[in-house]
Amino acid sequence: MKQKSFKPVTDLDVLLQAMEIVAIGNVAVHRAQASNRALGIPNNYSIGGHLVSDIEIDARSETLN
Repeated sequence: MKQKSFKPVTDLDVLLQAMEIVAIGNVAVHRAQASNRALGIPNNYSIGGHLVSDIEIDARSETLN
């Protein structure tokens, strides 16, 4: 399936609404990640195509210090 070409947003109001929605989503994600950490639940990420958890990232940074 061919991907449709991207059309830049030219309507300022639409752009501002989209930015507000992204900001709300970012806050929600950060709150969920903090809640997971408090409960001892690892957050998983894809970094360079490899799945890692924040526990692994923390362990790696501790060995570097």
